[in-house]
Amino acid sequence: MKRIIKVLFLGMIILFLIVFINRNNNYYENTNIIKEEAIKQFEKDLREGKEIIPSHYITPKKDYNNKAALIGLKTSKIIEKIVKKTLNKMIRYIST
Repeated sequence: MKRIIKVLFLGMIILFLIVFINRNNNYYENTNIIKEEAIKQFEKDLREGKEIIPSHYITPKKDYNNKAALIGLKTSKIIEKIVKKTLNKMIRYIST
């Protein structure tokens, strides 16, 4: 029974670390918020005296997450909370 718990705990830690490391390592083709075409259009609209609405010139950010990634992120957040609480309790126990 102890071996099964150790294997499950180790698996959860490995899964947490994988998701945690990959959380902010997203691939984006272009990190510019405003593209060259949008800047040219903005300058043209400004010269022509048209009403300027900023949202018309900003390219929306693409969401590359899928269901598996979202489940992994939720799981890692739950594991993170559990580990944080456990470590805090251990530190309090050791410090007293």
